[in-house]
Amino acid sequence: MKIASIGSGNMGGTLGKRWADRGHQVMFGTRDPHSERMKLLLESAGANAQAGTIREAVAFGEVILLAVLPDAVESVLAEAGDLHGKILINCTNRFDGVSADEEVRRLAQNARVVRAFHSLPWEALANPRYDAGNATAFFSGDDPEALAAVANLASDIGLDPVDVGSSDAMAKVDMAIGTMWSVLAPKFGRDYSLSVLRR
Repeated sequence: MKIASIGSGNMGGTLGKRWADRGHQVMFGTRDPHSERMKLLLESAGANAQAGTIREAVAFGEVILLAVLPDAVESVLAEAGDLHGKILINCTNRFDGVSADEEVRRLAQNARVVRAFHSLPWEALANPRYDAGNATAFFSGDDPEALAAVANLASDIGLDPVDVGSSDAMAKVDMAIGTMWSVLAPKFGRDYSLSVLRR
């Protein structure tokens, strides 16, 4: 699959590298594709990764990962333009009371938005395997085909995908995870995760 990662920091860089390692074609979209930082990322990502502008990456990708800081969301999506029904994975987070889910749905032009990967620290994305099982990736959206594609991408890198349903349900999951993070992160640090056990 062709994947555009708009964002090449801890989240976008980690997911892009892991997908490239699994055989997907990845283009990192950035305002400076020739920066030294991007060269280092491409060296670590391997032959299946390349870099381009944001518009080039959007044109390239069947799936687009949005992994930018909150203050860049609006300008990046404006630069991306009409997404023509492409799958947009929103893994952005906000901590100012504004819904990152609602914001991206409002700004993304004609995209099939799936909320995913935002509930995990990048350390868990880099290595989702724990002694008790694999880390769970919660996701939500309203397009069955897009949801299936994102679930497959999560499974490809060793995550356990769990569809929580509606955006409202995801908001409740996010609230619960945020509360647990405030309690557990001081105890376990960043490299811990949650796993849903079911029969």
